[in-house]
This record gives sequence, structure tokens and C-alpha cells, in this order.
Amino acid sequence: MKFKSQTAHLNEMRVDTTQNASVTELFPALAFNNKYKPRNVKDFQNWLLNLNLNTRGSNAAFVTKNNKVAGQSVIQRTTEMKSNFLKDKMNNAIGITNYLYSLNNKKAISKVIWGYREKPAGIPKNHAGDIFIFYRDGSKVGVSLKAGTKKSKEPLLNTYVGTTYKKLGKEQELKKLQDDLWDKVYSKLPGAKDVANRENYMQRGIKDDVTRKYIELFTSNEKAANILYQKMLVVQREHMCEVINNLSLEEFKKWIIENFNLQMPGASVTVPLVLVKAVGNKADEKDDDLASMIGNVFKWKAYLNRSSVQEWIIEIQTPKDKAKLKMTIRSDSGVRANKAPGKQGRLGKYTQLKLQYSGLI
Repeated sequence: MKFKSQTAHLNEMRVDTTQNASVTELFPALAFNNKYKPRNVKDFQNWLLNLNLNTRGSNAAFVTKNNKVAGQSVIQRTTEMKSNFLKDKMNNAIGITNYLYSLNNKKAISKVIWGYREKPAGIPKNHAGDIFIFYRDGSKVGVSLKAGTKKSKEPLLNTYVGTTYKKLGKEQELKKLQDDLWDKVYSKLPGAKDVANRENYMQRGIKDDVTRKYIELFTSNEKAANILYQKMLVVQREHMCEVINNLSLEEFKKWIIENFNLQMPGASVTVPLVLVKAVGNKADEKDDDLASMIGNVFKWKAYLNRSSVQEWIIEIQTPKDKAKLKMTIRSDSGVRANKAPGKQGRLGKYTQLKLQYSGLI
């Protein structure tokens, strides 16, 4: 893995990922509810820019008035998006709209709701769906939307290291990770020991002082800072693997089932989740082999992929099959001198690096 320069990272950060995701989530819901079938990107955008969000069909797509305000902003900001991103995302939105119409041909849909900040009534608050399909017979389905290329692997679990410790009920184990990070990473920052020590460096005000030492190193010697970031990734992956390997079988299965956004249709699920991936202007449901395997798993092992800076593996075994889950731990934001300490990426994230699962290998 090659580390990008500050300039390259700044260019990446100009892409508003929330806006891009909202295009593929909200626009198909609005189109379907208003019985509109987009023909091409330009036609779709013009229709949206002239759409009255107070009509019955438009209103049906929103859970709250605040979500409608956010939706209007998403529409208007399409005029500010770079043409290549707009084209890609609008094409994805067309594919997802066509997918909704294909479902409706098989079973009548009453409405499609955007799961922006809040979930619709009758949907669990922690449901992983991005949009929610309400059928006329009263049944409901949540759709988790992904977009990419035919070969790309989009994250199915998208959370953070510290958050995962809490989800697993292993908060007490966080201190071991924090201590190891101080010994192997943060104490190596020039001047860090002048402002903090092993016991207090995670405290709010002191943490900012440590982060400032990191920013000083990054801006003066980016290569040295990146070496520490690589070490940070090793430490966090090692500790996460240890935590996962020490779970009971019941704890392991519960973690996977409740957090990995599995496609698990059936009567046992109140609101089933379906995974849909858009490639260009086509969208299709994706198979979820992990969902079909997890109930029979009796053995697992987590370990580092030593040929990768950020990847780690969870190998699972059932009486019939073996599979490997591709996991990553990494920073989801960069480092910049003029950003506040609490908004810095890499070492500035401490125990809240991004943790993702992107499918079976």
C-alpha cells in the first residue's frame, strides 16, 4: 500500500461521499413514488430539479420534514457535482430505479422510503437498509445499496474499531489496546512524552496535545509519520484478531448476524435485508454466501494478511465448507495542518479507525 501525498488526499476529500450515496438512495425512491421512469442522466436531473417535493408521491419518500429539507439539498447539489461523478451516480440511480420497477412487476409496491437519518415506522432503528420497500400486502424489505464495478468489493460492514469492542461487550479490553498503542506508536512521536504518558494520553484535552505532536511530525517528515501509521495498523489488527479469537461460538455468531448486514430473508426476520449492487445503469441483487453459512459455523480464526498494510482475515469452517472473510482496518480521513485535532485521520483516530468487511474471498 502506497501512502498518498497531502495534495492527492485533498483531491480525494473533495468527493462528497454522503452526497454520492444520497443520489443512489433518494432519487430512485422519488422516481418510483412519482411513477417516473428516467431515460438518461440529463433527463433524470432536469426532472429532479423541477420536482415539487410537497406532492403526495414525493412526501412518501421521506420519514421527517428535516429529511425532506436534506433531500432538496441533495437535488440542488447535483449542479455542483463534478460531471464524471454525477454521470456515474445518476446512472447508478437509473439502474436502481429500474430494479424497483422490476420488483413491482412481480409484487405491487405501495411506496419506497429513503432511510436517511431516521428509519420509517415499523423498521428496527439499527436496520442496515438504505431504502425501504413497502409492499401493498403489508410486507416490508430493506435494501442495502452498493455501487461500483463488476469486480469491486464494497464494504458490507462499515464501522470502527472502538465501536466494535463495545458491540462485542469487550470494552475492558480496550485498555490493553490503548497501552500497546502508546508503547509502540504514540510514545514514538517527538515531544509526545512531554505532554502525555501511558495513563492519560487518551484523555480529551491531552489527546489533542498528542495529536498536535503528530501533525508536527506529519508536516515535517511525512515518511516517518507514515511508518508510525503502518505500525498503528499492525497493532490494531493484532488486538482485534485476539479479541475475535477469544469469543465464544455464541458471541461470534451473534456479532456476525447482528452487524454484518447479512442478506437473511425469511419468516424469522421481521424486515428482511436484500443486497443490491449497481454497476453502470444496471442493478441486481447479490448472493450472500455468509448468510447461508453462519448458522453452521463451528470453528473460526482471525489473523493478519501479512502481505497487506490494512487487511486481516477471518477464516470460518462449517461441516461442509471453509471460507475467508476479507476484513480491513484503516483510516477513513487524512491529515492536514489546518484541521482541528479531533478531525485528523490516521494517528488522529486513536482507537476509532475504520473497520470494514467487504465479502468472502
